[in-house]
Amino acid sequence: MAPVLSTVAIKAAVDGNLRLLKKMTSRTDLREAKGPGGWTVLHFAAARGHLNVCKFLVESRLDVNCATADGETPIAHAAAAGAVSLLRYLVDHGGRPGTPNSMGRTPLHNAAQNGHTEAVILLLSEGVDVDPIINSRNGGKPPIMAAGKGHDQAVKVLLDHGADPNRVVHGMFSPILMACYAGSLKCMKALVEGGADVKSRSPYGPSLLMKAVMDGSTSTVKFLVEAGADPNIFYEFGENPIMCAACDGRRDLVEILFPHTKPIASVPNWSVDGIITTAKFMPFKAMEASMEEHVLADAKPRGNEAFAKGDYLAATCLYKVKYKESANAFVEALKLDPANDEIKTALRQCSCLIASICCYFSVIMDLEVIEALRCAARSEEQNP
Repeated sequence: MAPVLSTVAIKAAVDGNLRLLKKMTSRTDLREAKGPGGWTVLHFAAARGHLNVCKFLVESRLDVNCATADGETPIAHAAAAGAVSLLRYLVDHGGRPGTPNSMGRTPLHNAAQNGHTEAVILLLSEGVDVDPIINSRNGGKPPIMAAGKGHDQAVKVLLDHGADPNRVVHGMFSPILMACYAGSLKCMKALVEGGADVKSRSPYGPSLLMKAVMDGSTSTVKFLVEAGADPNIFYEFGENPIMCAACDGRRDLVEILFPHTKPIASVPNWSVDGIITTAKFMPFKAMEASMEEHVLADAKPRGNEAFAKGDYLAATCLYKVKYKESANAFVEALKLDPANDEIKTALRQCSCLIASICCYFSVIMDLEVIEALRCAARSEEQNP
């Protein structure tokens, strides 16, 4: 098709100009009209939710399952747009509702992320997998993507259809963690009602409760404590929720956390007033040093557990308080199992992250971390 005609056809599809498209069929084959990335006129029309245009194009023999260069289908675009009537039409005319793109993203991911609950229901009624995972570091599964955008109704539907509320992807992302980061208390409540574990922890950052305290969300902190979250977990840099709240001058949060928090040795007067006074006048370095043993005692066994499970990147993060041990563990593990691709991959990823991580940890003068990462990089070079 001539470029000019292709451009005209694409614009007509985007605008929903059915009359113009019908006129063009006498002059050209609309199946040949392509835009960037291999998008056909059917893709463009579906992305805008133009039902009548899509009906005409399908009747004009455009493939209902045609894919772009990235593997996106018209159904994927209709799901992203929340065009339920169009989605129904495409499925009824041979469209495959569970087809993933090249990264593993399915129409259900699109509908869930954009909060199109009716589209989610339709796709699930067609038997699509409720928990497919995207094959990329920045991806997840439908409940994670819905929770991360605060779409509580979509989350509820997914849970009602058997989605796992505790399934973690890429070693750190869980639905309730993403709901917490999104600041969506409604999603968090839906997930807890569906069986989400409020005590779940990621090796890469603060606990749910710590994140809520850092955000200063009184309602979320109260909900998590009442749901059983543990306020005695120390963050990787020596803080726990109650001291974080006290340092921020949040007396209301300290009062919520106090009945559930174990006394800390560095706080001489274990009371709400005593905690706030200590946080106000005690130098941070002294406070950090007094709580460091809690961090070490907690992180070390968790690092060992993660390493034993083969979650090498999680082990790396948990070991970073004493990072040389992590590097040595990787080296020794690779010696015992030279063909282990997972260990090699973990080392390679550590190597790739050296520049950014070293820059970060240089700020807190953690030279052991830097040296350990360099050890990991050297080991990777020696075991390509």
